Amino acid sequence: MNSGTDCNKMPKVRSEFHAIITEAELDLFLDNVETVDCDLKTPYLASAIMRQAEFTNWPFRKLNYFKEGKDVLEDYIAENPNNIEARYMRLLCQLNAPSFLNYDDKEEDRAFINTHIKTANLPEEFKQTMLFNIKKHTNK
Repeated sequence: MNSGTDCNKMPKVRSEFHAIITEAELDLFLDNVETVDCDLKTPYLASAIMRQAEFTNWPFRKLNYFKEGKDVLEDYIAENPNNIEARYMRLLCQLNAPSFLNYDDKEEDRAFINTHIKTANLPEEFKQTMLFNIKKHTNK
């Protein structure tokens, strides 16, 4: 799962993803994450692809960005069902997706994260960021 030589760049990938506000920042993130040679980047890349929908006015293009990112993320989770970061990224995407897209594994992902967060092989600070963001978006 951690194949690739740049997994030490994941703290930067995580922080840069969470700092994205503008389209320019999103574009820069997409350019930078493409150069990271670590499979763990995939959920962030997929989520960033979906976020491109925020910055276009064309409904068809919005849907295409969403579907493209969702397919990448779902394929990654199918191959890595116990990856807590992938579940976290999917939960964030689901919380921000319009309900008509029927993208909803929120309760399953929230339960998985809450069950596995303490034993996850992640920096303690990032675990706190994950829990903060989940609570901020769900009040749970």
